Amino acid sequence: MATARPNQAGGTTIGGGGNRPRILRIGVLLGGKIVEERLIRERTSVTIGQSMKNTFSIPVDGLPLEFTLFSMEEGKYSLRFLAKMDGRLSDGSGGVHTLDVLKSGRGAQQVGDYWQVPLTDGARGKLSIGDLTVLFQFVTEPPRQPKPMLPASVRGTFADRFDPRLSVILAASILAHFAVVIIALLTDVEVPSGMAERAYNLTFKPDTYQVDVTQPEPVKTADAGSAAGSAAAEKKPEPKVANNPKPATKPDDGGGRSDRDTVAMQEEEAARFADLLTGEGEAGTSEGDMSKRRPGADLGQQISDVKEGGKTVAIGGGAGRGSRGDGDPRVGTGSGPKISGPTGPESAGGGKTEKQPTGRINVSDKQTFDESTLTPDIVLSKIQSAYMAGLKRCYKEYLKKDATARGKVTLSLTVNETGRTTSGKAKGFAGDVDDCISGLMQSWRFPIPKDKDGEATEASFAITLQLIPD
Repeated sequence: MATARPNQAGGTTIGGGGNRPRILRIGVLLGGKIVEERLIRERTSVTIGQSMKNTFSIPVDGLPLEFTLFSMEEGKYSLRFLAKMDGRLSDGSGGVHTLDVLKSGRGAQQVGDYWQVPLTDGARGKLSIGDLTVLFQFVTEPPRQPKPMLPASVRGTFADRFDPRLSVILAASILAHFAVVIIALLTDVEVPSGMAERAYNLTFKPDTYQVDVTQPEPVKTADAGSAAGSAAAEKKPEPKVANNPKPATKPDDGGGRSDRDTVAMQEEEAARFADLLTGEGEAGTSEGDMSKRRPGADLGQQISDVKEGGKTVAIGGGAGRGSRGDGDPRVGTGSGPKISGPTGPESAGGGKTEKQPTGRINVSDKQTFDESTLTPDIVLSKIQSAYMAGLKRCYKEYLKKDATARGKVTLSLTVNETGRTTSGKAKGFAGDVDDCISGLMQSWRFPIPKDKDGEATEASFAITLQLIPD
């Protein structure tokens, strides 16, 4: 049985074979419960934060969006920690130091807003910030477990995966279909005309047209100096009448009517019927009693009655008076109802229309927390073109309560791998406006964000809007 013993390079020799490197083993605890444990087999930097691109994505308040906790420099790891982190570190030789001691000059070096301390292959430690606790240590890399596979006798061959009966049926069906297609391509079958086409040809006769293709005779011209030439020039050719004789009327054979007589009788009957309805009879009325409905029918009777009474018919108000003024039309000088008032437009009846409160929305700030093809400008352009009307509606409803309300509202949203908006929330303004906008954000859609490798990813944004009443 092979035995393992440590070597001078910090690795472990197994059975006198090759060296196995020591790798990081990291465990993440939330609220005292372990939520993730991982072996970092590739000697690369380890990041932690709220973004999904980190090695460990932890949604904890106070944790940056992305922070490199273990950095790899020249083949060696270095621990980085923030000022608000607490914990302790053991260098593997028995000495244990807290982070405060390391910051006071015991091996930690400040770089910007964080401290950095190099690690050995025997180091281990503990870091905590809020409810988050990170435990780490260097361990010998265990051998990779091979993927489980079934025995060859159970797996069988590729041919064993096909059912013989189904394969035969499928092959016969493919051959039959190909044979039908080939026969159809090589054989030209004449299809006789159907019954519907024959019935149409028997019922309707095709229209025939006769075209006159006779060429006109050329006009002979004489010399310009002769009298015959001038006479021929003055004489214009007569227009040629097309050879389309009118259909001759059917001769009267003595026993029937001609077409002309039939038309004349129809016109005579129509005139008699019209006179029956509107014409006057012997007593001044007609059988249809329509004479009273003709224009001016009652006016003549009224004028006759006035003449018999011995009165004079005149234009005016009676008693020999004429029309007012000189009879010429004049342009009116009166003024109609006012259309505008001191407080706004008024209707003709004097009613006032109430002015609805309005407001405008401007962009104050925009930022993103992830690197992707979906930029803040694209998100802002989609909001302004498709969703700005809804935002103005929420603000307009609140202006009915408070016409002078103004301020800023911050839209925090995350676009997932399908372009849907998740974790959409608005805050910073009145509660009614924030709730209204948050409800609208749940249905927003944007282009799918992609990382530098062209794969779909998530992207988080923060858009700050300025709400100003008009």
